[in-house]
Amino acid sequence: MEFKQEELVEREIEIAGYLIQDFTLKIIAEKIGVNKKIIAAHLRNMMKKLKVKDIEALIKSIKKIQE
Repeated sequence: MEFKQEELVEREIEIAGYLIQDFTLKIIAEKIGVNKKIIAAHLRNMMKKLKVKDIEALIKSIKKIQE
């Protein structure tokens, strides 16, 4: 997955990879070893950085960047 370094930090890129594979927040949290609230905070930060308003738009943006 290719993102500009200033856009997303390494952990956010990792989460983005799981997100586009349709993993739930709970599963992502378990895979990374953190609380689900931490994942939600990362998602909020990612949405702010990529200027989208919801998870669906975030996933679309991530997939578009990946292409």
